[in-house]
Amino acid sequence: MNLSLIENEIDISHLDKYAAIIGENPSNGARSPKLWNKVFENDGLPYSMVPLDVTKDNIIELLNDLSMDKDFIGGAIAVPFKETIFKWLGENITPEAKKIGSVNCLYRDNKGKLKGTNTDGEASLVTFESKFGTLKSKFIMILGAGGAAKAVASYFSANADSTIVISRSQEGRKFAEKINVNWGNWDQIDKIIDTVDVVINCTSVGFGNQEMQSPLSETQLKKLKKSTIVFDIIYQPLKTKLLEISDKNNLPTLNGLEMNLEQAVLAYKYAVKSNKSLRDIREIMSKI
Repeated sequence: MNLSLIENEIDISHLDKYAAIIGENPSNGARSPKLWNKVFENDGLPYSMVPLDVTKDNIIELLNDLSMDKDFIGGAIAVPFKETIFKWLGENITPEAKKIGSVNCLYRDNKGKLKGTNTDGEASLVTFESKFGTLKSKFIMILGAGGAAKAVASYFSANADSTIVISRSQEGRKFAEKINVNWGNWDQIDKIIDTVDVVINCTSVGFGNQEMQSPLSETQLKKLKKSTIVFDIIYQPLKTKLLEISDKNNLPTLNGLEMNLEQAVLAYKYAVKSNKSLRDIREIMSKI
């Protein structure tokens, strides 16, 4: 790999193989390397997952380089490149990822070709249902229309009674039409907020330099039914401003920590071709 294409410093010279999490700045606390490396260590494999910070100018060149590097086994995709890498992969994507329009996982097929899939949606649904049960008869409001939002919307809408995607972009509207759900812009939230059963934040509001912000105001959150569940897929911080206000108003909440774990379990199985079951991988990663 051409190390000049990445913004952070890494050393992979001592590794037989390596995985990577690719994003704008995953070196700033991404959890996936800790999760994957725990399983590598357990398996006694001289592998490691490393964070690759890359700019929009260098992402395509980096992908071309990684695809030619046989020591690279795959890994995870972080913001903001889930849709960029989906387009770069062309036809080399799973049916699930094709439906969603973004990838968060890279792996090599049996011929060694780099392929992409999306584990965000499945992970979000498993995590939610394990805590709150079935989505039947539920009205879901999803905030955002980026890569993660599309994955979540695809899986939740297939199991819920009704779903609406809220976004500021027409791209969100097109995606909502594609998966046959409702769409609304941010101005329409106040008109429906007292009728929704589940709110899912799939925006980046609450993370990074927006950590002190919430996608919904306290006034809006007070309009929710007391039974409405607020799910924020962000896991850094564990309690976002959105969840903090929701807790204050005694609403049931869920953060993105378990979803992050679940998608890592699924992605590891794709990339490493481990003989371990998903349950075994999950058990090892859960110790982090």
